Parts: sequence; structure tokens; C-alpha cells
Amino acid sequence: SQLVARLLAPQPTWRVLDACAAPGGKSTLLASSMGDTGLVMALDPRLGGARRIAREAARLGTAAVRIIIGDARRPPIAAPVDAILVDAPCTGLGTLRRHPELRWRRGPQDSARLAELQRQILEGVAPLVRPGGVLAYAVCTLSRMENEAVVEAFLAREPRFELEPAAAFVPAALVDRSGYLRTLPHRHGLDGFFAARLRAHG
Repeated sequence: SQLVARLLAPQPTWRVLDACAAPGGKSTLLASSMGDTGLVMALDPRLGGARRIAREAARLGTAAVRIIIGDARRPPIAAPVDAILVDAPCTGLGTLRRHPELRWRRGPQDSARLAELQRQILEGVAPLVRPGGVLAYAVCTLSRMENEAVVEAFLAREPRFELEPAAAFVPAALVDRSGYLRTLPHRHGLDGFFAARLRAHG
């Protein structure tokens, strides 16, 4: 969570959208990194998810978080935003050390199904990013189909965005040769995690 907030690097007074927000840890962390100023819009499609975000924000006394119920593929937001975090639903295969039961719950078809959902979410929120704004995409899986393949396909469809190397925002040891944030359990002692920082042309 902390790495994603650092990768997005929101500034005080920014309008930020957390597009897949429940249970709210990243929304509150983003608000905290902005000094609890500006606005963090925490979007989730489920009422239960919205309640979890509300509890987390209340527990931490976070004032900058506003909860919105809606689908990130068709976000109910009109005004442009400075930054968007898409911590997308994924197979979670990077968390196998903590959740070994995933070996029996995931099949080959799951990566393809979730990659399509990830694509739809990115396409849904991309028009909201203002010129010069930032879009961060993150998943906790080692599946290339859900990692760089999703980002590369998005960049091919959305030429106004470009990849910004993550090393300017997070420890260089966690950044691969392509500029993606990538953690590996056997190398870094962390869950398997992937994230990309994308900048909208001004």
C-alpha cells in the first residue's frame, strides 16, 4: 500500500480517484500523504465495500475521503481529476505465501477473465485524467497477462498516456528494466506485486 501511494505521489490539494477502493486502506493512505487536504474519491461498486471504507476513514479520522458507490468501468464522475489509482481486481497469485489456498481456487481462465476486467476499468477511468495527470495501475499477481500485457495494450489504445519509470518514486531495487514496480517473494521477501505509473500528455 505504501509503495502504491509513493508511486502515485499525490500532491496536497489534488483531486484523486481511488477506483477500486474497498476496504479503504489505500484511500486513507493517499489522503494522509496529501496532508488530509484536497479530495480522495473512494469508488466501490458495493454498499458493503462503501461501508468498510467509511469505517476505515472514521477509525483514522480522515477528512479528505469521499465515498462514491459506482462501477469503475463507468465511473459516475464528470470533472477531471489530477490522479487515479487502479488497484485492480486480480488473481492474487502474488500472495500465495500467505494464501496457499489460491492454488486450488484459480484456473488458467481466471487470468484472461480478470485481464479483460482490468482493461475495461482502465478504459473507463482514463478519460477522467486531466492533461499532465497521473494514472497508476497495480495488481498483486505475477501473471504477465494481468501485468505488463494489460499496460502495453492500454498504451497502444491510449496514445495520450506514456509510462513513467517508477524508480523516480520508489526504491530502484524494486523497479525492473522496463520501469515497472515489481516485487518478487523469493527476491524481496514481499508479496508478488506489479504497478505502473502512467502520465497523461499535457
